[in-house]
Parts: sequence; C-alpha cells; structure tokens
Amino acid sequence: MPYRTYRNIFRNILWMLTERGAQIAGGIAVSGLLARSLGAAQFGLFQYAQSLVFLAASLTLLCGSEVVVPRLVGKPEAEQRTVIAHAFVLRLAAAAVAYTLLTIYVLGFAESNLVAVTLWLGVALWFREPSGIVIAWLQARTFNRPSVTANLCGLAAKLALVAVLFVTHADVTAFAVVYAVEAIVAAALLVRYYVTHSPKTVIVWRRSLLLELLRSGAVFWGGLMLMILFKRIDQLVLKPIIPLSELGAYAAAMQITENFVLVAPIIANSLAPQLIFQTTDNATARRNTVRAVWLMVAAGASLAVPIACLAPWIVHLIYGAGFAESAQILRISALMGILVFADAALNLTLIRRGAGRWVVAKWLCAAVVAFLVVRGLAPQLGAFAGALGYGAGYAAALVLGVWLLRRD
Repeated sequence: MPYRTYRNIFRNILWMLTERGAQIAGGIAVSGLLARSLGAAQFGLFQYAQSLVFLAASLTLLCGSEVVVPRLVGKPEAEQRTVIAHAFVLRLAAAAVAYTLLTIYVLGFAESNLVAVTLWLGVALWFREPSGIVIAWLQARTFNRPSVTANLCGLAAKLALVAVLFVTHADVTAFAVVYAVEAIVAAALLVRYYVTHSPKTVIVWRRSLLLELLRSGAVFWGGLMLMILFKRIDQLVLKPIIPLSELGAYAAAMQITENFVLVAPIIANSLAPQLIFQTTDNATARRNTVRAVWLMVAAGASLAVPIACLAPWIVHLIYGAGFAESAQILRISALMGILVFADAALNLTLIRRGAGRWVVAKWLCAAVVAFLVVRGLAPQLGAFAGALGYGAGYAAALVLGVWLLRRD
C-alpha cells in the first residue's frame, strides 16, 4: 500500500482511540458527579433504569455495521445511498419497537419512581442506532473523524449539563434528560454531515434489499442480544434482592470495571491482523491465539491489579465517602476483568472461523451461568454475588472458547 494509505489508516485509528479514551474519561467523570449528587440509593435506581434501556437497545441492533459496511465498501455512490436508506428504515423501525416495549414494561410492571427516568433515558433509542448508519458509511470510507467529532460534542454537552445539574442539586429525572440531549446532539451532527457531503442520487426502494439486510442482520443479532443480556443480568437479578443503596454501591464499582475493560477489544484488534487473520495454517493460528491470550492476560493484569490495590482511594476520589462499600466490590470485579481481556483474544478465533452460532452459544452460556451464580449467592453475599457472577460468566465463555480453539 502507498504511504498515503498507511497514513490515512493510522489517522483513522488515532481518531478512534481518541474517542474511546474520551468516552472512558467522560464516563467516569459523569458517573462520579451523578453518584455524588444523587447518593447511593438514587444512583442505584438510575443505573437500573439504564440497564433496562440497555436491554431495549439490543433490539435496535438488528441491522448492525457488520452487515452494512461490507455492502458499502467499493460500491457506487448511488448504490451506497440506497443501502443506507434501507438500513436506516430498518433501524428506525427497530427503535420504535424497542421504545414501545420499554414503555409498556415500565408503565405496566415497574415502580412509579422508575417510569420518568427510564422513558427519558430511552429517548436515546430513537437517535443512536438510526443515526449510527452514518457512522457505518464513514467506516466504509475509512474516515472516522466526523463521527468521533459528533460523539465528542454530545459527550461535552452531557458533561456540561451534568455539571450544571450537580451544582443546582437537580433530581434524578433531570439527569436522565441530559442523556437524551447527548444522543440528539450527536445524531443531529451526524445527519447534518451526511446531508452535506453525500451525493444527491435517487434512492431505489427494493423490498428484496430490506429482506436481505434483515436476514443478514439476524445472524449477528442473536449473539449481540445475549451479550447485552449477560452484561446487565447482574443488576436485573440483584435489584429485587438487595437494597437500592447497596445496588448503587455495586453499580459504582462496576462502572469503573466496565470502563477499564473497554481497552481489551482495542488491544485485541491491534493483535489480530498480524497474529491470526493473516495466517492461513490452522496450527499456526492456534499457537498465535494462545500467545494472544497470554499477552491479553498480562495487559489485563497490569491494569486490574493496580486498580484492585488502590480501590479505596479510587472510589473515594471518584464517588466520595458515601460509596466506601464499593471499594471491596471493585477489588473483586477488577480482578475478574482480567478474564475479559482473555476472552477478547479468544473472540478472534470465532471471528476467524465466522462461527455465528458459536457466538450465540457462548453468550447464552455466559448469561445462564451468571444468572445462576448471582441468583444463588445474592441472598447470602448481597452485591458481591454480582461481581462473582460477572466473573463466572466470563469464565464459562472462556471454557467454551478454549474448547473451540482445541477443536479448530
């Protein structure tokens, strides 16, 4: 490849890393302000509402970038515009279904103090995935800067508004509105960029294309839904068993853990091309995957061990004295985070094999194990059961991944 191509790829990766770093730092800052302003009980309520929205959001992933981007790369502008329009319609319809089901659930089954918070947080469903089709278009062009800029502007707006609400001692619903504003700002900037820079070609509506996108997306959709269920099943199971204040302490600890493990896929994806994807021999690919696993374990340990050792100081710095209980939970969840790094390396085997059904099996296994552990231990251990279930779920996923690696 020419030097200019390498330079563009490097710049694209740099922009993505910048966004991920900003999202991690911004997410921790927002969580800290929320926790300090709301207190443990209300923070737990807010995080539970976010878990409900997160589950509903899994329905909007019906036509993901895994399906759209390959259909855009190298295609004429007119064909790209047609694919984007069809994918947008599917995503918008999925968002409508997701928000409707979320509304029915919270109005019919949830406590009254959850309704307004959840519905405001759910407003983001209408904007994130439908406008995310522009991000897929930019990915196909290997030009992520506009999407990064849009997301960072949304994050900046959220940080500023959360800071204002923190100073004015606003209630929990006001903070939920801020999350809706963030999604609207990012979506507006993405749509504006697409309208300004996309060709004004005629869209040819084809029922066959809609069905094709729907069928292709369903292959990935099941795995994504189960992954999201696994990542939120701890809070969903803990909510009726433990006090809200304890759930808030648990959610605070998990916020830190979930933010630091976001580094795992970045490292794994940087190792993948040279170690695994460019290798045609199965035996060599298997050996390289084992090396990648140990490299990822080392990387995870280098982050998890200091976080576990400094847990009381980190919790006090971010959340204040009211969340002292979170420190012990963070110690456990941070060490369990090492398993996330190992799993990110084993995921590369599934990607290389194109094993969609095994992705579904993996996350189903993880979700079932996590549910059983949390449900069985929560009455005795309280919030600590959530961290143990988190680790047990990833351990189950690792066992399946190792079995597939040996079977390859």
